[in-house]
Amino acid sequence: MAGVGGSCRLTTLFAQYLQQTRAQNSFSSNFSKRMLLLKVEDNLRKGTFQIPLHQGDCHAFGMPREGQHVHGGVIATVVEDATTMHICANDARSRKAVTTDLNLSFLGVGKIGRTLQIDTTILKIGGVLGVAEAYVKDTSTGKLIAVGRHTMMFIGEDNSATEYAHSLNSVFDV
Repeated sequence: MAGVGGSCRLTTLFAQYLQQTRAQNSFSSNFSKRMLLLKVEDNLRKGTFQIPLHQGDCHAFGMPREGQHVHGGVIATVVEDATTMHICANDARSRKAVTTDLNLSFLGVGKIGRTLQIDTTILKIGGVLGVAEAYVKDTSTGKLIAVGRHTMMFIGEDNSATEYAHSLNSVFDV
């Protein structure tokens, strides 16, 4: 994990994210290999992540002469992963959480070969729900690419978010 040193709950969950996405060969494993946690600020209320965009992230309908654009699903996944870690890191009871709402507004396009910066901010952590927002921008131009808000419901036992999964099964698997 490049970027942030030290030991706070967000760096602990980020290290776990890197380990679990690879061990489980999860949907996010393609992104976790490239994602960096750069900094944590404001008493764990703000976080900054980065990810370089690769050819495999491009939209199938992008034309090479126009510059290939990243698929919106890539941005949505990176926003969800970053805000999930951030929300869980701010839960005083260290519980796991599930998404109840995720919305994104796309304001620009990410281009292959560039790096996206995801700035996350905790809006509220309650007894049942946590809410965070994310601003995604192109690091080379500073242009805002997307803005998102993520709401999660806390589930599971206390301290379950920082324990490596004993089983790859979930009580919510159908």
